[in-house]
Amino acid sequence: MHPAPLTEDPAPPCRPASADEELIALSLVTLWAMRTGRTPPPVPYNALPAAELIDFWADPHMTGPAPPDP
Repeated sequence: MHPAPLTEDPAPPCRPASADEELIALSLVTLWAMRTGRTPPPVPYNALPAAELIDFWADPHMTGPAPPDP
């Protein structure tokens, strides 16, 4: 069973991030980009549609078919 399709609407605006939150976000995005070889989105993350966020953060090992039930 697949989840419902996502709309292309950007996420609702969120509160301004603190300096600590910005540093944590930058660190996480940088580590994930280095680990997966993906290019980080060229725009602020809160301006991206849900589908683009999922494409960037999705685990490449989980895109294949589900394993059979035991």
